[in-house]
Order: sequence, then structure tokens, then C-alpha cells
Amino acid sequence: MQVGTIEGDVNTSSFTFRAVEEVGKFDFVSVKSNENWILAQVDQVTKHASGETTATANIIGYRDKGLTRAPRHVIEPDSIVYKADQELISDTLGLNEAGLKIGSLETNPDIDIMVDAEDFYKHFAVLAQTGAGKSYLSSILVEEMLEDEFPVLIMDPHGEYPSLAQPNPEVEDGKSYPVKEYSPNTDINHGALPLKFSSVNLDKKQLTTLITDSLTNSQMGVLYTALKRLNDKGEDYNLLDVQDAVSIEESTAKWNLLNYLEQLDDSGLFAEEAIDLKDLVVPGQASVINLKAVEPEATEMTAYLLAERLFELRKRNRIPPFIMVIEEAHNFVPEKGFGQAVSNPILRKIASEGRKFGMGLGVISQRPARIDKNVLSQCNTQFILRVTNPNDLKAISKSFEGVNSAVEEMITSLPPGVAFLLGNDYPVMTDVRTRRTVHGGETQTAESYVEQVDISVFHTAKTLPEIEARYGEKFSTAYYPLYVAKKDGRELLVDGVNGEVKASRAIVSESDGELFEMLKQGKERSEIVERLDISPTKLAERINELEKKDLLEDGEPKESVLEIEVFEESVAADDLIDFEVSLEELEDEFKDVEEIYYPYYRSGETVFDPVLGEEI
Repeated sequence: MQVGTIEGDVNTSSFTFRAVEEVGKFDFVSVKSNENWILAQVDQVTKHASGETTATANIIGYRDKGLTRAPRHVIEPDSIVYKADQELISDTLGLNEAGLKIGSLETNPDIDIMVDAEDFYKHFAVLAQTGAGKSYLSSILVEEMLEDEFPVLIMDPHGEYPSLAQPNPEVEDGKSYPVKEYSPNTDINHGALPLKFSSVNLDKKQLTTLITDSLTNSQMGVLYTALKRLNDKGEDYNLLDVQDAVSIEESTAKWNLLNYLEQLDDSGLFAEEAIDLKDLVVPGQASVINLKAVEPEATEMTAYLLAERLFELRKRNRIPPFIMVIEEAHNFVPEKGFGQAVSNPILRKIASEGRKFGMGLGVISQRPARIDKNVLSQCNTQFILRVTNPNDLKAISKSFEGVNSAVEEMITSLPPGVAFLLGNDYPVMTDVRTRRTVHGGETQTAESYVEQVDISVFHTAKTLPEIEARYGEKFSTAYYPLYVAKKDGRELLVDGVNGEVKASRAIVSESDGELFEMLKQGKERSEIVERLDISPTKLAERINELEKKDLLEDGEPKESVLEIEVFEESVAADDLIDFEVSLEELEDEFKDVEEIYYPYYRSGETVFDPVLGEEI
């Protein structure tokens, strides 16, 4: 369709035409010149007082032998300008016909924007200011990678990505994806499995990297000697062994070094039941490392340990090729002058060498100027949403080809949900598709608050993170309602659902209390006789009385759930099983009735009793 005629001066980079049909900024138009169809994009539209409309278009070029070429000769004045057809646009822009669908061409919704799946292993970047939609777009990229059975690992500082497991109810093609969530802090990130690392055989390089302060030569010498002594034994050693080896050194330099090592131990990142790193890299699964409410130093150490160890496993082909997505990347790999991060060196190495070994890097940030330029420039594909900060625009221009002043100007005016895709022959303005999963970056409100209640609960012999680490899967917690009551000199445990007595024991009198406690502690009879100042005969009589009360068996205290310590805990109200027998109903029959809860952990068909420490 004809949209106008060129008028005025023409050069090899742009032309102006008088529009006879409605045209808009960023529309694609075409002109035939020297037997070639030239593609151009409207940059500016002007409505004159006379009623005429003129438009200026920047020339993109024409397709020749699989390449987009800029014209060497000027287009003739008075040439007719046409609306560009979809085939010419796709061919000239070098758009992929297959791959991962990110969205559609912003000016031509019928043209899908696809990215070659293999390009993600050559690293990619998503850059935008706050509120422009970078996390939304990043999640779409992850959705597409999971569709293609990529293993994806996500460093998630704000806990936004677990929602990939929830289908979007507002779209027809809503679906969920396999997600496993891990965190160093499961106290706050309740939905996550515990993320703990092995400290077995940490070498000098790893230890000096994890210790954020620079070690003196004397401290380095002490550490080297201690590690050499451990290695000479030919046995595995852990962080505590390193501390012990350092502590026996005579040099006074050991004291500060010991303090650094103790800080590492206190970080909570190391444990005997460490995660199997191979579980983090599974085809078609997103492993989300939820770092919400994790201290900055622990966050950096987590990124370093994961990147360093997974890269080593990948180089040895022990895990499949995978993509590591890093949200808020400026905190993990900062540019010089914007601080230091423990994770910086290894991420720079992966940026330069990862593609050779099948480890792709996804760099997501709202502050491009604060990302290490060596890392940013290694990203083969870039998704740029709205950016207005001059320093960030400058960083983008320096790092990526195809970002000229005209593109910079367009970047500053992009609406939310529209991104420039760089990596093709020409920057492509993309209308990002709708997510198939729930967006996890929504602001938390009173409506999303989970009510917490304070309850009395039996002390657990095994914690939830310990059980999840043992089984390698997520468990939910349920609290079963019980009552503790007294009747006829006995203490009872009553079921809060059906009213049945679950356990019973005689109440230890004040006069028997000290004796009973010493028996529980396993004291010798001779020591008890001396402590209580009674005869052996009298002791035997008192022990016989306790056996009659069913407190002892063969002279030893009988175990009872009623002896287990009780403490106060704040839990989600939704995790509580409701009482069906009311407190008032029991108070007619029992004395001193109090509510108490018994915790259980469940995962599928597996039910674990953490109080007794055994699977049911």
C-alpha cells in the first residue's frame, strides 16, 4: 500500500516523505531503488498547519545474499513510499523463523519475534529501569527455556521467581513449570529447601576468596602451613579441621585468621548434610535460589560457591549444559568504583569462557552502569526496556553494537512491556508476550499477608530443614491439636479432634522430684544415697513406690511424650488443624486443661514425626 512520496533532499541514511495515508512513529516503510527494496523505519511524524503530514524515516537497508546491507546510492527524490510487507521486514531485519518466542514486532503484531535457543548459551542481558518490566520479561525468557527443556538456575534476591510454578489464571495458555526453590534462610523463605554447602577440602584459593578481608602475608603463611599439614594426612578435612589446624600454629597471626574462619562457619552456609549440586541442574527445571532476607555477604558467597562449583562440574561434563540467570547482577558482578563482590572474579571468568563449556549467563539489572563492562559486553543477546538514566544509557551504548543516538532516544521513551532486542542485524522493538505463569514481582499488600498465631508446641528432635535436606524434597508442616490436662493425680494428653486420651503418666510429687530427676540423669545408687542422706533400704522403698506409680520400669524412668519440652512458636494459621473438641467440654472432667500442638512434616506419601525423629 502506498503511504506517500519522497520530497526534499535525500541521503544514504534517511529521507522525508509527504504522507497520504496515516503513519506512526516506528512504522516500517519501503522504497524501491536500483531494483532493490529498501526498508526504512519512521523516526518522526509532523502534522503541519496546512493539514499536510510529513514523516522522516531512517534507512535500514536491503537484504542481499543473507546479509542486510546499507545502500551505497541515494534513493531518487519523488520515489513512492510503501507500507513494508511482513516478508520484507522479517527478511531485512534478519528475524528468526524458529526458536523461543519472546513476543511480536511492536508495529506489526502478526510478526513473531523469536530468539535462537542456542544464543542463550552465548549469554544475554535484560536491562531496564525500575518498573519497566525487566523481571516480567526475564520470567518469560525462563518460561521459553523451560519449554525447550533447558536446565535453569536463578539467583533471585527478591523471591520473585518461585511463581513460575503457578499457572496464570488470566490467560488461556496458562501453565506451571517444574520449580525447586532453595534458600540459605528457610526461616523466612518457608517454601524453600535448605541450601547448604560442603566445606570438605576447601583449598587456599577458595578460602581466601570467601574471606572478604585481605589476609596479611603472615596470615597467608599460617593458612598455607595448616592446609599443608591437613593435606599431608591424605584424609578429607572440613572447615572445623582447618580451624583446629590453624589454632595449633605458634604465630600470633593465627588469631585474626581464626576469627575469619569462625565467621565463615557462623555464616550458616556450610553443613554436613550439604546439597547435591547435581540436583540444581535438571533439564526442564528451574532451580530458584531465593535470597530474600539473606545478608549481602552471605548472598555473595552463595553466588560464588554455586558459580565456582557448578562451572567446575560443567567443565568436567558432570552436569548438563545450563543457564545461570542472575537478578540484580550489579550486586554480584559490580563495575570498578561500585564496590567489590566475592562472586565477581568467577562470574567474569564464566562470561569469557562459559560458552565454550555450555554454561550460559543471564545478566538482569536496573543499573547497567554499575555492571562490570567486561561481563556486559560478553552478552551476545540483549533485551533493553525503558532506560532514562544518562549513565546507564552510556553504558549500554558502549557495551553493545547497534545502539546509536537514535536508538538511545527511542529507549528513553519505550512504554512498559516493550523492549529493544539487540543481537539481530538491526535493533528490533518487541511487544513482550503475556506470561503463562503468575507474575511474582507484585508489591506485597495486606491482602497477601499470611496470618501468624502463637502456639505451644512440642520440641522437635529434627528440624524441617534437616528433614528436607535428608530427603531432598519440600515438606509441608501441619500442627495436630492436643490438650494437656490433669485428673486423679495423673497428667494426660488428650486428642483435640476426638477427645481420646493419647498418653498418661503419674504426676511426680514434690518430695519425689529430686530422686526422679537423679534417676533420669543416670546417677549411681551410692551417689543418690549420699545426696539424699538416706539408707540404701529407704532408697529401694522409694524406688518401689515410683514403680507402683508407673513412673519407673526395672528401676529406670519410663519415657513419655509428656516429658518432652514445650515451647512457644509463631506459625501460619493455615497450618493448624482445627480443634473439634472444645476446651469447655473437657474442663467439666479434667483440671488445668491447656492447648498444645504436635507437629508433623508431610511430602506426598511420606509423613515424618519430628518430635520422635522417625518416619511414620
